Amino acid sequence: MVIELGHFFLIAAFCLNLGLIANCVVYKPSIVGFTNFFNRLETLLFTLLAISFLFLIVSFITSDFSVKLVANNSHSLKPLLYKVAGAWGNHEGSMLLWVLILSLYLFLFQLSSNSYSKKLVKNVVLVQLSIIALFLFYLLVLSNPFERLDFPPLNGQDLNPILQDVLLVAHPPVLYLGYLGLSIPFSLALGYLLTNDDKINIIKLVRFWSLVPFVFLTLGILLGSIWAYYELGWGGWWFWDPVENVSLLPWLLNLSLIHSVLILERRSSLLNWTILLSIMGFSFSMIGTFIVRSGLITSVHAFANDPSRGLFILLIIFLAISSSLLIFITKRSNSENLMKLNIASKELWILFQNLTLLVIATIVFLGTIWPFIVEVVFNEQVSVGEPFYEVSLTPFIIIFAFMLPIASKVGWGGKKFSDSRKLLSLFFICLALSTSGFIWGFLGLLTFIGLFLSLWVCLSSILELYSSFQSNSPIFKRNRRSLTINFRLMGRTCAHFGFGLLIFGVTAVTSWETEDIRNVEVGESFYLKSYQIVFKGIDYSVEKNFKRVSGSFEVMRNNKSIGILFPEKRLYPSRNEVTTEASIKPTVFNDFYMVLGNKLDENAWVVRTYIKPFISFIWVGVILISIGAGFSLLSFSTNRSRSKA
Repeated sequence: MVIELGHFFLIAAFCLNLGLIANCVVYKPSIVGFTNFFNRLETLLFTLLAISFLFLIVSFITSDFSVKLVANNSHSLKPLLYKVAGAWGNHEGSMLLWVLILSLYLFLFQLSSNSYSKKLVKNVVLVQLSIIALFLFYLLVLSNPFERLDFPPLNGQDLNPILQDVLLVAHPPVLYLGYLGLSIPFSLALGYLLTNDDKINIIKLVRFWSLVPFVFLTLGILLGSIWAYYELGWGGWWFWDPVENVSLLPWLLNLSLIHSVLILERRSSLLNWTILLSIMGFSFSMIGTFIVRSGLITSVHAFANDPSRGLFILLIIFLAISSSLLIFITKRSNSENLMKLNIASKELWILFQNLTLLVIATIVFLGTIWPFIVEVVFNEQVSVGEPFYEVSLTPFIIIFAFMLPIASKVGWGGKKFSDSRKLLSLFFICLALSTSGFIWGFLGLLTFIGLFLSLWVCLSSILELYSSFQSNSPIFKRNRRSLTINFRLMGRTCAHFGFGLLIFGVTAVTSWETEDIRNVEVGESFYLKSYQIVFKGIDYSVEKNFKRVSGSFEVMRNNKSIGILFPEKRLYPSRNEVTTEASIKPTVFNDFYMVLGNKLDENAWVVRTYIKPFISFIWVGVILISIGAGFSLLSFSTNRSRSKA
């Protein structure tokens, strides 16, 4: 009965969604009261979808194996947390979560748009409802999560063991909050074009609704990266897997959008470019959906399905992107305000950064789809791996990082180059500090460049924040205008500093990582750099839903114990699958990373050991980037307070 109710609420949400679309299409100012009544029903749309998704979760919790989705993705012995996560650890359930989050963003936008043009809001809502309608139709026709089985099994097939992890419980919802948050800038761009009123100012709306998904998308990518780092057993922080790439693409385009809005805000220029980026960001979120769910790729976190459903998603994407580009071409502004650019203008440097980000996104996209193109055209299978991305992307990442401090210090309009002497002095300080590494003989060219750029970005961020203490509007000044300015300054400083730490972490772990693969017997010890590692024993145990083989390795330095690592191999009987669980001992400067390989004889095992210097700087850097975007969002609350005062 629970499942039938969930299906009923899903159908009711689709019917209500169509009614709301009809209301937007026949919108007339003469029936404002009637229209306001329908606007309130958008809350009901979100509620219906939330109840439907809740009923799906209940079916997983109660192990209702008469439901096809539960039978294929759950098991009666699975822990409760992973039963709940099973609701979105599959194609159909994740698509239901997808439309739920789309409706959530619609509800939040409607809730916060009272002070904006009614016609603009109506058009934005119309676009958002249309997107929801397309995916709801896809859910009901081709991906029904509430489908029953005629002959239910006694136990389910269980969720993919690799996905049974705490981070994988949080990763998809957080990532979707980022992906689908980009639907609001998309709808804003099309809504503005359909309104066709140049007097309407959408700058604050676009800036706010581009920062919100940026926070979630950054955190979602971080959670996925950390999960892959310790769960997959290969110890990398980014594998250039197609699924990883399709999350990076909208992030890059959204970052470009955030910087473009700055020019639109200060110089009233690049309106068409900003609108186009708003369209592209969500478009690539949908393209990523097709790549992940079409069955074209093989990945541990892809939803490989039959091609017919992939083709339907492709049709949705084609309709959404082609119609949005057609609206852009026919409705875009023809009175674009042209800027005078010179080498000392912030606008020029931000434009260079935008173009660099677009080149990076293009390379990532081409590298992701190239194997598909080759297979279709030449009927050959090729792979595009890490070496391609390292060679092709490194020059552009270097260019982008180098421009970052310069763009921050250059003045608007090219009138002055503020603090040029300080910045030049900082450049030589960073150069000297980086060059000193050659004296010790541990620097290659790319390592030197990476260290220089990390110092260049981090120290320039600190310099910018320090300079604010000496300005006429100190950071602790209590008036609201100062708070707004300082929240944006703190956000920019925090994000840029985090990016510098990210560069340092990537440089360090790429240049100085130590890897050791050997056969080790129980009781044997071996040395890795200045560490002694003792293989103390093997333990066998049975957990609720898997069997475990765990090794015990003590890490010592100067005869003092640093810690004990317990790498594991797990057998999940429900799927007869074996997974490898790495054990990690983080220290201030290094991660000690160990993986238990295959058993060779009664006492000998293959053991892989890594020392990963400063890899924690990658995670901290990404967290700071997200926090920086959060600080920038706080400036809107001070703006709102000032407008009410």
